[in-house]
Amino acid sequence: MFMKKFVSIVLCIIFLLSFLSACGQPQTSAVASDTPAASVKPSDSPKASEPAPEAPGKKEISQGLKIGYGVSTLNNGFHQAHATWAEKYAKEKYGADVQIFDGNSDANVMAQNFDQAVAQGLDMVSLHIWQGESIKAAALEAVDNGMVITTYFDKIPGFANPHIMPGEAEISEQMGKIAAEQWKKAHPDKPIVFVQIGWPEHEGVTVGRTDPFVKGVLSVDPTAKNLGCMDASKGADAAFKVTQDLIQANPDINIIYSEAADLTVGVLPALQQLGRGKMDNGVPLTEILCSVDCPENELISIFDPNSSLKMSMGLPPKETAMVRIDTMMKIYTGELKQIDENAETIYVPNKLIGYWSQKDVKEAVDWYNEQFGASLAVPTY
Repeated sequence: MFMKKFVSIVLCIIFLLSFLSACGQPQTSAVASDTPAASVKPSDSPKASEPAPEAPGKKEISQGLKIGYGVSTLNNGFHQAHATWAEKYAKEKYGADVQIFDGNSDANVMAQNFDQAVAQGLDMVSLHIWQGESIKAAALEAVDNGMVITTYFDKIPGFANPHIMPGEAEISEQMGKIAAEQWKKAHPDKPIVFVQIGWPEHEGVTVGRTDPFVKGVLSVDPTAKNLGCMDASKGADAAFKVTQDLIQANPDINIIYSEAADLTVGVLPALQQLGRGKMDNGVPLTEILCSVDCPENELISIFDPNSSLKMSMGLPPKETAMVRIDTMMKIYTGELKQIDENAETIYVPNKLIGYWSQKDVKEAVDWYNEQFGASLAVPTY
């Protein structure tokens, strides 16, 4: 009897001790790992300077993507150059194939180019289109079917896609201001009469070129006479005729803004045929001519001390192509939204190439060779 009581007491004590021990242990997770957790070292923590890890679900870029790349006209050194850069850059960085679509400075051709890109089943397209409303419905349908679409220079109204623009207004205003200052310096007794030759009905040109240039001239001389923007949208031949008609009707014109390089090749010969287009060692005799794009022929004329072409807004073909290609890829991977009402325009900075603004011609040639992928030698005069 005594033995049974003793055993019972011992068992009760053991049970009580086990219970108290269990209550004193910290709570553990339901599933314990067999491997002890590694201690976190400072080097294991993300650094602020390191890029954030790729978001889950971010789409990888496939090799061999087919890209349509539109330019307004290949009859222009800038557009030729950035088309070439687009092909090279897309292939080297992304393994993508680029097909160039020449708009031929014709809104109908540009719209047809988009239709062709859709029909060919291209993966993405960067458009340069003058009348975007004509393709809006087709663009929305193409996006719904998975095509990536961006625009350059001209937007598609009501289509909130990523849009890329050259940063033109600041340079245009600078050229207008410098032209007015230099004319007044050389001819303080001759009132400024100026004109723009280009696209009077084109909103992008008006906002980036025409209006800022006028603002620049008038900031120097509020009494300067502005003849307005004359239509030469048909190209060099139209620019030649417009220029000759202008000079014959207004021989006192002394500042001209030709709003594209493919127009300037008509404007300058028209002036020269009339005995104008001249300077004397950098001093304007007949007029000051400004242009846009700065291909090789313009750069050479700008630093010729006896040519009246003295400034051009240098659009950078290399950077333009890179931004246009990269933007499409960012949409493809999901970094950018295809449709975003709050998206801001992406600007590609331009450069003023000018007789009075560069320290020497070599500085301009270095910029040109880098951006145009050229090997132009420094000209001598």
